Amino acid sequence: MKKDLIQENFSLIHAVKLPVPGKVLVHLGQKIDRGSVIAEAVLPDRFQVFDVLNHFRIDTRDMEFCIKRLAGEDVQKGDVIARKPGLVSRIFRAPEAGKVVSVRDGRVTLAMGERHLEAVSPIAGVVAEIIPGLGAQIFARGSKLNAAWGNGKIASGSLLLVDQVKNFDQKDLVEKVVVLTNERLLDVMTILEQAGVAGVVVWALDPLQADRFENGSVPLLSLAGFGDSEISSAMIAVLKELEGKTAYLLAHEPFNRDDQKAALFFPVEQNQAMGLFETEQKSLLGSQVRFWGSPYFGSLGEIIEIPDEEERLGSGILSKVVVVRRAEESVIRVPLENLEILSF
Repeated sequence: MKKDLIQENFSLIHAVKLPVPGKVLVHLGQKIDRGSVIAEAVLPDRFQVFDVLNHFRIDTRDMEFCIKRLAGEDVQKGDVIARKPGLVSRIFRAPEAGKVVSVRDGRVTLAMGERHLEAVSPIAGVVAEIIPGLGAQIFARGSKLNAAWGNGKIASGSLLLVDQVKNFDQKDLVEKVVVLTNERLLDVMTILEQAGVAGVVVWALDPLQADRFENGSVPLLSLAGFGDSEISSAMIAVLKELEGKTAYLLAHEPFNRDDQKAALFFPVEQNQAMGLFETEQKSLLGSQVRFWGSPYFGSLGEIIEIPDEEERLGSGILSKVVVVRRAEESVIRVPLENLEILSF
């Protein structure tokens, strides 16, 4: 029954990216921790528009004589942005340091201050592919429990099963992914929010309260979706086995190219993965693999050799490597972390 409910040895590919172009801070094959900054961008904090044409009440033909700055120019506080000559001169000055980002239709737009954006990984794993200018695809292996619905947010923390919230001290709920096994969410949502839980997992939700759940501040998963059913004893048994483990509540977007469902993901620790490699490396000979990372992302191959020693990559990192024959017969050396083992 457990195998019907949870998928083990699952390969997760999770996109972590900025909403606007910026600078990617990681490299292909790099191991990252939960909370690692993958990419960053610096944006203007605010804008000011100088409506030269209407404020100065001038003809369009006189614009070029009035505007004193071009798009792309840096300005300091007090610099003249536009000036109307005459008996009584009128002047626009920069209120603080910034940059002219637009001169169009008689308006000069000045960007001022800085606002920093960061794309932070909610999971630990390996950088499988760089998304140029935006971020990266992060690869992790573990167990996955599918859910029917999520409210568009991400959480991570130790999994905790809760039968009655009143039986728990609030400090024991802090930063936990709480699974409610015997209570309606509406009855305890305020308490959970005040306790500072990382996320909440329920079996089913009242469809009449869909809007409230979707717009809530706490990341939320419903394993069965919306309806009036109760959690099964088989599901509770599976969750009890997972209790205390690190759980990633992933519901912000379709996160895997093969499976679009929201899910709870339980990662395998990296040292466990390497230990598995140490003990089973001989059995990997002849295994079918799929590549993570450019330039071979998604292509298939077969392991034909496993060197005994670690090799230093171009990035300077020591890594276990294997020799892979790709489907088109080319033979290359690849870090083990950049491969998904499809069959032994």
